[in-house]
Amino acid sequence: MATRHTVVDGAVAQLRQLLGATYAVGDRLPNEKQLAEELDVSRGTVREALGVLATEGLVSRRWGVGTFVSPPLPAASLNMSTIQSYRDRVQRGGHTVAIRESSCTLDVPSDAVLAALGLAPGTQTWRVDRLFTVDGTPSASMSEHIPTELYGVAIDPHAMTSIDTDLFDMLNSHVAGAVAHTATDVAAVTVDAGQAAALGLDVGHPVLRAEQVTFDRDGTPLAHSVSLQRTDLVRMHITR
Repeated sequence: MATRHTVVDGAVAQLRQLLGATYAVGDRLPNEKQLAEELDVSRGTVREALGVLATEGLVSRRWGVGTFVSPPLPAASLNMSTIQSYRDRVQRGGHTVAIRESSCTLDVPSDAVLAALGLAPGTQTWRVDRLFTVDGTPSASMSEHIPTELYGVAIDPHAMTSIDTDLFDMLNSHVAGAVAHTATDVAAVTVDAGQAAALGLDVGHPVLRAEQVTFDRDGTPLAHSVSLQRTDLVRMHITR
């Protein structure tokens, strides 16, 4: 049986096709009842799917008036309302995500990172570094620290160096259902020379820095991540 998430994703995909094939910028879409009949889904599913498209900037919803096709955004959208990887969030907007550079090594992170992971100073962890591209252009650099063992299970994150495996896939493959929620702090920062070279920017260019800790259901930290994201290629939408 299809899950609610799968049904909504299917409706989002169908609506995205309709937008590209049938409607022009500024056109008003049929009402939720008509769209539900056309897509053979419930009105609630249509409402959720339109909400996703609205957060991606593909449509605008005017209370009491209707839903309209929006002009295309110059950047991909990054919806932060659910636990998904960077890859999945951007690809959901119809863009191609790839890894240009990656590495997986053993490392002793800073005391601040170890404290966030609940580990003692000097503890060795896995470090996974990845440089992502969106539609062929460098878009985000990520550095993730992961304990070498969780729940007595040895962790091997080498699969994350491929675009086919994200952090959540990797963790759940070692311990099924391990990932429960994330906490992310976002700040605007400027890039130094090394960061600028990797992301194809000028030194001092502003980017978004996201520091994320991934937890299990008991609040045990599973991973610590820091990413630098170009805002001219990817826009972040946070729904709370």
